[in-house]
Amino acid sequence: MRTLLYIASIVLVLTSCKEIIAEDITGKMPVLILPTVNDTVETSLVHFKWDELDGASSYKLMVVSPSFASISSYELDSIVTGTNFYYSLDSNDYEVKLVALNAGYSSDTLDPIPFVVGVQSNSSSGNVVLSSPANGVYESATFDKVFQWNSLTDATSYEISIREGSSFATGTQIDFGNNISSPSFTSTQSFPEGEYYWGVKAYLQSGGETLYTTHTLYIDTNAPNEPVLGAPAHLSSEFAGTINFTWNNGTDPGIITSPVTSLLEISSDTGFATIVDSQSVQGSSADVALTNGVYYWRVTNTDAAGNVSAPAVYNQLTIN
Repeated sequence: MRTLLYIASIVLVLTSCKEIIAEDITGKMPVLILPTVNDTVETSLVHFKWDELDGASSYKLMVVSPSFASISSYELDSIVTGTNFYYSLDSNDYEVKLVALNAGYSSDTLDPIPFVVGVQSNSSSGNVVLSSPANGVYESATFDKVFQWNSLTDATSYEISIREGSSFATGTQIDFGNNISSPSFTSTQSFPEGEYYWGVKAYLQSGGETLYTTHTLYIDTNAPNEPVLGAPAHLSSEFAGTINFTWNNGTDPGIITSPVTSLLEISSDTGFATIVDSQSVQGSSADVALTNGVYYWRVTNTDAAGNVSAPAVYNQLTIN
């Protein structure tokens, strides 16, 4: 009886091992059916379809824009079971790769397949050219929220999408407009401090549409730090000639740290009514030539979004 039980156990173990041993699919290649090479997908919901590969239990689907050789956005990197997958993509150029997987192996990677979403026929005028806000500009809390672009002669209407995040592709849409007849859109949404992307595409007389043209927008609502004056110290004396002025700007507060310009002002009076010398500085020091007299100096910081710090309390300097 024990012998029979032992044999049965061995058979059961061997059977279980056989079931969990994955088939070696190394060297095999998945076959993509949709989209085809240089395909034009006329809807934003893209259908990805491929042949089932023997021995595969799942597939890794990768989609980038515009190409794997020059990635501006990584749209999709997902493990999919089955041989069909639907995913919504903006109008743009894309490439897709596919890898088959199982418990122990992965297939060869399908070479990139290029395809286009949303462009049924190209505009004779090209894509939309965005004008304002400029690409990469910093704006403050007083931002007027007006978005403008150049007209296309063969456009029937425009569509705009404004998204918060680190890229247009993955950002969270905070405002949207379509069937826009004029090349301008005013948003009624709030813009907390952060990074934004906005894009516009045109619908054409031919029935097609252009790709989205996008710009980056940074909202900085925090004023820079009040500078801390360094040298020359308050009530100090120096010999006539070139004097080195230094100060500390500290770390710019907030999520967005827009570039800061320091304005050094040197006056002959405490009210700074008579400015002897002034310099705009990208940094925290400046050299100024001064003759004999009593002077007062201060620094005010302004960031690229237009936020202004309080001026530093002045230091008095005597030049002998």
